Amino acid sequence: MFSGCDSISFSKQQKCFDNQVHAHIYNSFKVPVRVEKEKYKGEVVVLFEVDTIGRFQVMYVDAVYNELKDEAKRVFSSLPKIKPATYNGRPTFKQYSLQIKIPLIDTNLVIDESEAINPISKLEQQAKQEFDRVNNDLKTFENKAYNSQLNIQFTHSDYAKFDRQMNVVGSNSHTASKPFVYDDVASYYDFQAEREALQRETATWAGQKLWNEHLVQLQSDDYWFTIDPIFDLEVGKDTDAEFSSTYNNTRGFLVQGGLGEKFNFYASVFESQGRFADYVNRYAESLKAFGPDPAIIPGRGIAKRFKTDSYDYPVAEAYMSYAPAKFINIQFGHGKNFIGDGYRSLLLSDVASPHPFLKLNTKFWKIKYTNTWMWLKDVRPEVTEDGAFLTKYMANHYLSWNVSKRFNLGLFESVIWSNTNNRGFDVNYLNPIIFYRAIEFETGQDAGNAVIGATAKYKWNDNINLYSQFVLDEFSLADVKAGGEKLEKQVWLSIGR
Repeated sequence: MFSGCDSISFSKQQKCFDNQVHAHIYNSFKVPVRVEKEKYKGEVVVLFEVDTIGRFQVMYVDAVYNELKDEAKRVFSSLPKIKPATYNGRPTFKQYSLQIKIPLIDTNLVIDESEAINPISKLEQQAKQEFDRVNNDLKTFENKAYNSQLNIQFTHSDYAKFDRQMNVVGSNSHTASKPFVYDDVASYYDFQAEREALQRETATWAGQKLWNEHLVQLQSDDYWFTIDPIFDLEVGKDTDAEFSSTYNNTRGFLVQGGLGEKFNFYASVFESQGRFADYVNRYAESLKAFGPDPAIIPGRGIAKRFKTDSYDYPVAEAYMSYAPAKFINIQFGHGKNFIGDGYRSLLLSDVASPHPFLKLNTKFWKIKYTNTWMWLKDVRPEVTEDGAFLTKYMANHYLSWNVSKRFNLGLFESVIWSNTNNRGFDVNYLNPIIFYRAIEFETGQDAGNAVIGATAKYKWNDNINLYSQFVLDEFSLADVKAGGEKLEKQVWLSIGR
């Protein structure tokens, strides 16, 4: 308390303290010239404490003008030392909040409750500083995506950049199950060096955002996220078509980030209009789904008519990725997956539209084991029910084993079933290590369709790999002996380099 307040009764000491502080502020506070010229009317909120030796310490100042903040700090620094508060006979600090009216109010007038100096608790003090603490926790953006559990966007041209590094003789990589997560590829390829090589020198904010940075990028010790717009504008020519040109006009945005070191998220949405080469347009319309929409764009989804000869097709993808341990990654989302080496796959291809999926990747020793569960739609008109597409479910598992430095062997099994008898998702197939063919037999011969397959890859040298895929559907020895068309529909083989 101030020296003039210690001789009065305890009940009046707080009011005496208030009056002394207000009087000092009224006599010492100089309203900045800029504030006076602009005829500002408002308040300055000051959070301060009196420490254990009686000094006034400003903790936080909130004001519209920086000049008001600086002046408030100056005025409080000029307050004299006073007798500190005590607790159990020992000096202790005490915290207060105060509102200073602008223009200043004469302290000889009655102080209403809004101008009183209110003691605040430690929790209230922390709450008042919470918003600023969030801002202060931000740090320089480092692009943690390159060592995260995020997927590397799967396009064959992009994956070709690090294809050699992952397939050198002696590496223990597994390349069939895609997309890869950044953390798996980072030990073979330097993404940061690639990014730095692409950066351009620019002095403007727009130039930095266009060439070197994300539109929005925030990072602290515990989280990070980015937001980017996406534009894809293409024009081409089909000389055999009746229309003059082909085009694709895509706009969208992408959000990705991480919470902690083990959890990441990704979301994107695209709105596109396009007219393609004539053979693509005809193929897309041959895939027409039930309903009025004229086509299905391969790999993207159902399209409605745009103008007279073009298509409008929105696409949304999103997933969450979590690694509870260094050898496990779990993903749940809406998108596509791929299993197999090479550009095409007999096992699981990425030509389907995005769909809901749950994926479990387990990697240890020389093995990578991938489980994928998917929710699909059969859009053919003949299988619709009450105007809704038929729901189908698919489960598969794929075991990749590096037998030696050069040879990799993969074993695959998949089962697909429909929602017959309101069966829904069959929990029998949720077991990640069970043999699907046996479960299919137990639930009924026509309860689903199981497929088995195998892959092989041989590293001829650091630059050449030989690979193959083999798929067998509904194996029957009698069909093998008979051969013919039925056998051709049950056995597939793919070989590539």
